[in-house]
Amino acid sequence: MTIHLAIDIGGTFTDLVLDCHGQRFTAKVLTTTARPVDGLMEGVQIILQQAAIDASAIQLVVHGTTLATNALIERKGAKTALITTAGHPDTLEMGFENRFDQYNIQADRRAPLVESALRFEVAERVNFRGEVLQTIDEDSLAAVVTQLQSHDISSVAVGLLHAYANPDHERRIATTLGAMMPHLSISLSSDVCPEIREYERQSTTVANAYVRPMMKGYLDDLDARLDAAGFTCPCLLMTSAGSLVTIETATRFPIRLVESGPAGGAILASHMANRLQEPKLVSFDMGGTTAKICLIDDGKPLLSREFEIDRAHRFIKGSGTPLKIPVIEMVEIGAGGGSVARVDALDRIRVGPDSAGSMPGPACYGRGGDQATVTDANLVLGRLAADNFAGGSMVLDLRASQQVLSDHIGTPLALDPVDAAKGLVEVVDENMASAARVHAAERGMTLEGRTMIAFGGGAPLHASRVADKLGIDRIIIPADAGVGSAVGFLLAPVAYEVVRSRYLRLDDIRESSLPELFDQMQTEAESVVRMAQPEGRISIERHCFARYVGQGHEIKITLPAGNLDTRSANVIRQAFETEYRATFGLLVPGIAIEVLTWSLTAIGSDTGINEAMSPDASAGTIPADHPHGDDLKADSAAGTRRISDPGAPTDLPYVIMARGQLASDIVGPAAIEEAQTTTIIPAGWRATLNASRDLVLDRSTSAQDTPADSGLSRAVKLQVLWDRLISVVEEQAQAIIRTAFSTSVREAGDLSAGIFDPGGQMLAQAVTGTPGHVNAMAASVEFFLQRYPADVMQPGDVYVTNDPWMGTGHLFDFTVVTPVFHKQRLVGLFASTVHVVDIGGIGFSPDSGQVFEEGLCIPIMPMFSDGKANENLFDIVRANVREPEQVVGDMYALASSNDVGARRLLGLLRDAGMDDLDDLGAHIISTSRRAMAEAIGTLPQGSFENSMTVDGYDKPVELCARLQITKDRIIVDYEGTSPTSPYGINVPLTYARAYTSFGIRCIVGHDVPNNAGSLQPIEVNAPAGSILNAPRPCAVNVRHVIGQMLPDVVLGCLGKAVPGQVPAEGSSSLWNPMLSGSHGVIGGLSYGEATPFAVTIFHSGGVGARPGKHGLSATAFPSGVRNTSVEVTEAIAPLLYQQKRYRTGSGGDGQWRGGDGQIIEIAHREGAPFAVFALFDRIEHPARGRDGGADGQPGEAMLSDGRKLRGKGKQIVPAGLSLIMKLPGGGGLG
Repeated sequence: MTIHLAIDIGGTFTDLVLDCHGQRFTAKVLTTTARPVDGLMEGVQIILQQAAIDASAIQLVVHGTTLATNALIERKGAKTALITTAGHPDTLEMGFENRFDQYNIQADRRAPLVESALRFEVAERVNFRGEVLQTIDEDSLAAVVTQLQSHDISSVAVGLLHAYANPDHERRIATTLGAMMPHLSISLSSDVCPEIREYERQSTTVANAYVRPMMKGYLDDLDARLDAAGFTCPCLLMTSAGSLVTIETATRFPIRLVESGPAGGAILASHMANRLQEPKLVSFDMGGTTAKICLIDDGKPLLSREFEIDRAHRFIKGSGTPLKIPVIEMVEIGAGGGSVARVDALDRIRVGPDSAGSMPGPACYGRGGDQATVTDANLVLGRLAADNFAGGSMVLDLRASQQVLSDHIGTPLALDPVDAAKGLVEVVDENMASAARVHAAERGMTLEGRTMIAFGGGAPLHASRVADKLGIDRIIIPADAGVGSAVGFLLAPVAYEVVRSRYLRLDDIRESSLPELFDQMQTEAESVVRMAQPEGRISIERHCFARYVGQGHEIKITLPAGNLDTRSANVIRQAFETEYRATFGLLVPGIAIEVLTWSLTAIGSDTGINEAMSPDASAGTIPADHPHGDDLKADSAAGTRRISDPGAPTDLPYVIMARGQLASDIVGPAAIEEAQTTTIIPAGWRATLNASRDLVLDRSTSAQDTPADSGLSRAVKLQVLWDRLISVVEEQAQAIIRTAFSTSVREAGDLSAGIFDPGGQMLAQAVTGTPGHVNAMAASVEFFLQRYPADVMQPGDVYVTNDPWMGTGHLFDFTVVTPVFHKQRLVGLFASTVHVVDIGGIGFSPDSGQVFEEGLCIPIMPMFSDGKANENLFDIVRANVREPEQVVGDMYALASSNDVGARRLLGLLRDAGMDDLDDLGAHIISTSRRAMAEAIGTLPQGSFENSMTVDGYDKPVELCARLQITKDRIIVDYEGTSPTSPYGINVPLTYARAYTSFGIRCIVGHDVPNNAGSLQPIEVNAPAGSILNAPRPCAVNVRHVIGQMLPDVVLGCLGKAVPGQVPAEGSSSLWNPMLSGSHGVIGGLSYGEATPFAVTIFHSGGVGARPGKHGLSATAFPSGVRNTSVEVTEAIAPLLYQQKRYRTGSGGDGQWRGGDGQIIEIAHREGAPFAVFALFDRIEHPARGRDGGADGQPGEAMLSDGRKLRGKGKQIVPAGLSLIMKLPGGGGLG
């Protein structure tokens, strides 16, 4: 028998659970933020007194805390410095060089944890194989030590390039720092995160260093206080991966403690799955602010190595700091009891992510809250008892809830308070269900048939409706769900994961050094586990992260036991193909499989705790009027109450009782009221208690079927479906990124994805991607339908083109269209576009004179017919491009992503009982068109002109625009713009329209979803024969160089219509040259035995200053792409980034400064010459300031010997020299 204590410190409460020989005691106290250990020890004393035992009787303390998470969010960590490889001090701040919200020009990330003045450089260099190219320069290291000493630094992160492959230089730095500054806390990236991709590794290491001194102080304090209180047992810490480590390990790697609380809930659900023999489960945790969803298969939660924290916009992906740590994979959305609801400009109910919190809280709390929340809606629907909330500790104000629902939802939508509440609850339930669908689909999993475990104060209220939406027939509400995470802590294993990056093709596995690598990893992992578990069995799990050669995102594969050999390779290949097919639909034939990362986890023996402990007592020191009080009041007497259900056409009388009154099965409608929550059991569900006092809900087979949305207004039904359609195309885009081969797609996100109605009108686009592709693709689908009308399309057909005038503007972009059939009728079309690495011809260069020189042009034709590949097409592609595996792989990625979207669309139609998208599509288009017209109507009517001169190729190009604003339309005419160029910088009209529309949408109606309706009020014309309406066969290879200037042109027009509301000009056009080296590419020079390569890199200059804000430095605008990783580029091409840093001061001065550009220097790693296909602009004509702001500095391209390069055209970097690019800055404002 055992006596174990679990302690979970949260932001508001500290929960404690004591298992004493199978009997459970619980306590909940307020967290003492100033010194968390004080509240912890208060709770310890309460629970020890409750159980009548001494501290010395406790055999194990298990602890989880949000302190590391809170320190990162609240910026209350140590003064931290970062040491980097010389030439690369700004990686941490540049991040991915992208914007997380394309149409919101005011969106900002939070500042990096280490400011530029505390980022120091040491001269050294290794390559991706770990080979030393330059030993550490001791003088530069000594200079860094001196600087650190002068800045009173308490913690240092060391993040050198390719340290994952060779940690020696980082360890040398640590040795020197330890000798010179023994007080210093030191975190090495080769220890914290030994994986490729420099930004993510640095951000993880810096976060670890930032919280490490604080966490060490806290853990030392905790250790001393427990010792003083008489504890003699070990204290283990819960990690984000759901495993336990010692205080020593937690002190070294505190970043692994983030999200430990939610991990405890997932562990509880996992153990319940095993105990109840539920092989497939989804855990649903909903509290006051957020909801978290986790998938659990065969008793194990999904694990990931990627996580994002400290988001500027909490629930917008990409707005935070990426961490690469072992973490239980779950999705979090802003849906909790306090989530605030409102009606947007499109008359849609929006819920969250902001929350009313506990002060003032929902309006019904009577504390001055004046916004409609989820709790207010549940009260109005009768799902909560006004006089028995939180165990009767407070009385809720029904009239206040009715009033705010009427004010914020009902009046704008002409609904009474009850219907407004139904709509609010339905939207929040759909948000949670949609997040669960996308989360599952991204991993090739389904939700139908799973069992749901629901805990937290809000989940039991919403579980049955969410289950309806997900096709789930069983729900389990555990006993003591309010302290579920702490209960989960007691069930967690002692475990530790070690990860190493080592490149290996699967075919070479037998001759590899993997046995030695895994021996080292196992020794390290077991040594950590033995610190917590000196005796007992340790099991080992090994995994690899595999992908097709050339892809950038991996699939986790379980490795077979024993030494890895040819037979093992076959097992891994079969597992990879099974997982890949389940996730993406189509395998890619003829391409090898490679592994970059290997992991090993050592797992200690079971703790011996059974989560089915018998509840005995609880205690607490929470004020009686606290809204989240957990006092266990006397059970309420059984009665009835009328409850309105969004899924039912009429109100029904619900039987109301407490869990303890449930002596036998009860058939809904009913509600089980407890101090911590209320469980809703609708008609068609049956509830019972199992032996562990878990409440089990099963869908009744005898229940009469009811339309899933019969209790909702038509407007709410359509909104829910619209939101779900947007989530479908976002999933489609994520599938492209995960399966793509070209770095431009998988690293930079140069892609688009969308769904269209059978007539070719765009209904939804993915947020992920670049706007030029999407808006151009909107016109492209119509060309597909002209060539292959709907009546000739068949199931299994997939169509493709890269025709610049029928696609997205140049041959490098492949557009793939897939028709979707439902009940033997065409219901929609999925389209997607990517930029491939090569298309033959002249390469990615502006030197072409006609499109025929630019590469292979594929007219609109079948890529698959009746599910069978057009092998003739693929043979032609392979024979005409330099990188056939990557290009064909990307074509398959497009088809796979469309297939993912099609499957999700069919699920939507099935769940909604719809035969087609006709009504929904009409609603989307008309609503969006109306919203845009209303936004345009707020602008002053009239004509506004602007012109801008850009570099061009051989001579400057004039871009002239006249923007006319009417009461409901904006018309842009480019009359006066320069004629076509004899070089490849011309722009097809579809691409000019795409970026013109985008520039307008950044200011006008930026919150209206992009679709045919929101685009229709914008008309764009350019004279035939102008550079913005170039006819075939004009050369258009690098059309983006001119096309991406157009937002600045039309923003200049809008700046005259609405002064002070638009940004200054920025660098605009990406600097994304193709670099190539091989025989015949470098003219008459010898390439010798050097490694041939071709790679396109993506980097950005400065954005213009914004109204009230400085411009963003080294950030893509208007493009939505990310940069390409230095380490990844160096791993796939024989290149060496000698420097990549901000070009400080290159942004224009003004009241608001323009964003700075950057300096990039690249050499051939093997000393050979190479070609650069230059397509640079803003060299002769820099970004202009606005309203008195200064111009940004112009760009420069040169060789390392000082010779200038042209901004356009193929040029050779001689052997032994390097390419230097100085990217332009943005203009100043005011």
